[in-house]
Amino acid sequence: MMLDRIAVAGLFLIVSACTAVREVQPAQFIPQHGPALVWVTTTSSALVAVASPRIDGDTLRGMWAGSQRPVAIPLNGVQSMQAKAPSNVRTAILVGTLGLVAGGTIWSMTQKNSGPAGTGCADSMTEEC
Repeated sequence: MMLDRIAVAGLFLIVSACTAVREVQPAQFIPQHGPALVWVTTTSSALVAVASPRIDGDTLRGMWAGSQRPVAIPLNGVQSMQAKAPSNVRTAILVGTLGLVAGGTIWSMTQKNSGPAGTGCADSMTEEC
């Protein structure tokens, strides 16, 4: 039971480590990635969280986050838009860290099996060891 929770938490951290909230272009990003939620700053400086966004012609449509009320924002009324997007830097850091941990673990395990501590013996079956 506890291991299941640890595994789920680990998986969540791995998935979240490969994404970051960043500024994106609505017309290209939404059709390609189909995000569940985006944050739009309008030209009137209002911040609007839009769930289930889609591009319909020259309009961003979706639902107000947390409600079932529809929202429509003309694309020329969008000052900027942010969304969770893949992060190559975070993914590279994650892969590098996991590689170092795996390499360190393997190295540690092989050192424990290389003979008595402090002798430097690679083969514990010879008379010198």
